[in-house]
Amino acid sequence: MGNSNTGRTAGTFFGAPPKTRLLNESEVAEALAIKVTTLRRWRWAGKPPRFLKIGSTAVRYDPAELAAFIEAARRTSTSDAGESM
Repeated sequence: MGNSNTGRTAGTFFGAPPKTRLLNESEVAEALAIKVTTLRRWRWAGKPPRFLKIGSTAVRYDPAELAAFIEAARRTSTSDAGESM
């Protein structure tokens, strides 16, 4: 279904398909079962998961980046060091 005013398809942004909604730090902290302050400390230290800075204050996380972070944390035993993050 197109938009007769712009010629764009409804639900698109500049002709591209809509992306998954970005997550805020509270949502990510809840998903990881950690405190928001821990997530902030990780960001300050440059640790994953990677994040997006929108404007001067808004911090958001791409769900795909979060999924990759979680997958990289998988281990088969306590001695499994995994890949370096």
